Amino acid sequence: MKKILGLLLILIIAALIFFLLYFKGFGGFGKDSGENKKGETSVSQTTEKNTVASTEPTTEEKTEPESVDITVSGHDYLFNNEKLSIEALAAEIAKLGKETKINISFDDTAAKNTMDDLTDKLDELGYKNYEKISK
Repeated sequence: MKKILGLLLILIIAALIFFLLYFKGFGGFGKDSGENKKGETSVSQTTEKNTVASTEPTTEEKTEPESVDITVSGHDYLFNNEKLSIEALAAEIAKLGKETKINISFDDTAAKNTMDDLTDKLDELGYKNYEKISK
């Protein structure tokens, strides 16, 4: 009888250790102790879930800038470090959203008719959100 009780006690202890290791992840071992613990996610899994679930456009997805700068010097228009004609500049501006803020900077050499041509073209294209800035 003592042998049966001793064997039964050893089996119960072995079963208890097995369940602790297998189901609870005791000491870093077991089925739930790795990367896929219930209720926990790694940083990469969390980021991936948020990326997939997010439907709002991020700043990287926006194609139009919030503001652009145009420089008038003499009879020339400078936009994105390029000298453009009024027609080419109008084509570039037409690609922008209507709510884009346009900063027009000019110096002492800027011709008045060049400035007037630019503001007239902006008005014609429907851009009212522009500001003249003297250098």
